Amino acid sequence: MTLGTGRIEKQIIHAGIQGAGCSIPADVEGGDFFDFIPLGGERLIAAIGDVMGKGSTAARQMKDLRVTLRTCAGNNMPLLAIMEQINEMGGRQLRLAGSFATLCLISYETRNACLTSLCAGHPAPLVFNGSKVHVLKVRGAALGLLEGYQGTGPDAVCLAPGDVILLYTDGLVEARNGQGETYGLRRLEEITSANSCHNATELRETILNDLFTFTGCRQQRDDVTLVVLKTGR
Repeated sequence: MTLGTGRIEKQIIHAGIQGAGCSIPADVEGGDFFDFIPLGGERLIAAIGDVMGKGSTAARQMKDLRVTLRTCAGNNMPLLAIMEQINEMGGRQLRLAGSFATLCLISYETRNACLTSLCAGHPAPLVFNGSKVHVLKVRGAALGLLEGYQGTGPDAVCLAPGDVILLYTDGLVEARNGQGETYGLRRLEEITSANSCHNATELRETILNDLFTFTGCRQQRDDVTLVVLKTGR
């Protein structure tokens, strides 16, 4: 994994929030994915996921899961109903393939500045308000492990202008340098807090540049995916 290899980027401004994501596969193709799904003028769904394994098989399963996600999210239902449908439709395909996937969904609604989140085996979102970091309390079984979705249920937080939300895959915090040290969650939190004044795209690049400074652009064993969202001022 090097800075420019296979890099997939996307930006969005919708419903009063900025979004910037990037996915960098460890192989030619990867099993990580992220997406932004605008619903009407006042709601944005953001998603990040990680299919077990890597390479072409994981990439194919990832693409199928992303299609399922967009189909379910397009119905503009509550987040829990969307996750249950994704687990029913996409989870069945994953079980047949002997695989599973982690997924984190967030829904932001501008009318009440409320962020709701739900996870299936994925790291919980981080919310930054100035120097304060809040980890949303969401957990759940990965997609494809069980026939029905089982988790803690949604967690919600009201956001203030300028707040930052991070979604990431474990390949980011587990990336290693030449000494075998991992990048780690603490360093991710520190670089985000120190640069939270930037817009979403600038902050994404700042974090990734710090990651590659740490790793020395060494080949990594897992895909790296990061999504940054920031509320408007």
